[in-house]
Amino acid sequence: MSSTDRRPLDNAPAANLIRLYSNNRLGAVYSALYSFWSARQVAVATSQQVAATRRDAYSVVLFDHEISHGVTNNFTSSPDQLLRAVLMHQARGGTNFAAALRAGQTVMSSHWSTERTPIMIFLSDGECSVPDESIQDVCRSAIQLGKPLSFHSVSFGPDTSSSSLRRMTQLALETQNNAPRDPLMPATANVPSSFSVALDTVRLAETFLGIAESLRKPRGSLLH
Repeated sequence: MSSTDRRPLDNAPAANLIRLYSNNRLGAVYSALYSFWSARQVAVATSQQVAATRRDAYSVVLFDHEISHGVTNNFTSSPDQLLRAVLMHQARGGTNFAAALRAGQTVMSSHWSTERTPIMIFLSDGECSVPDESIQDVCRSAIQLGKPLSFHSVSFGPDTSSSSLRRMTQLALETQNNAPRDPLMPATANVPSSFSVALDTVRLAETFLGIAESLRKPRGSLLH
């Protein structure tokens, strides 16, 4: 994520602030994430007649060869506050998908709520081998807790380096489709797991905004 071949979008909201901390691929991710949070904030405000109260719970797990927690189960912070929290974390080296999945599972399980749908956005610009059991354990854990996981992997780089992300999404979607359906939930509340390739900063922002749009109807408990 320290490579400077991709940077925060020019003239995008908060771009100047992001560049001060991460004028690189990670900064491009922060820019897309900020757009996602802002879009969700607008969706909440326009869907309620009274003062908007956010029900999304945001958690951000950053990973390289180690795990860092940028935000955990946050209900109250604004997009600007959330951004400042993650900007303290900068790019280093290494990639460990299995450790990242375990960390995401721990956050999901520790802060589980029956009022929200678990959504995990898993992004990487690198390739890392990971056992099938790693993603299967996360998905099965969500079902045991009460709802299937909606898993969205994003490859921020060449498609040739995304086989593990594709495989994780395939397994997550299979588990999600085979999970018992809640008869009280409308079919439109289901957000199918997905895989996306973002070759540049513009496509990355579009990918995150597309996920935000897909969440307009269900309530998400979000892990990035």
